[in-house]
Amino acid sequence: MSLTRQVEQATHAWAAKGNKAGRSRQRRMMYRFASHAEAAGAREAGQVGGRTVISFWKALRAGKGLSWATQMDYWRAIRELWVLWGKPGEPPRPFPSEKPAVG
Repeated sequence: MSLTRQVEQATHAWAAKGNKAGRSRQRRMMYRFASHAEAAGAREAGQVGGRTVISFWKALRAGKGLSWATQMDYWRAIRELWVLWGKPGEPPRPFPSEKPAVG
């Protein structure tokens, strides 16, 4: 079974509760993370860890400059997936992007 399918199964009941639009957005972010993890070689939830999350942050930054708020939205979605998968602790947070000092 693919990792995106595992995300679908883990989030099915979770997505049916609460704010539907918000959970749908978080679920899309979870799918994007799962697609990245699959491309990195993960085939099941147990193979996803902190290094996978860090490589996802690097890939997001390389693709386009996301705002800090969007990066934190992704982190919250990944954290929720972490809980649904029963993983201990929290996934690594993104680092704030370096901006040159003005002055």
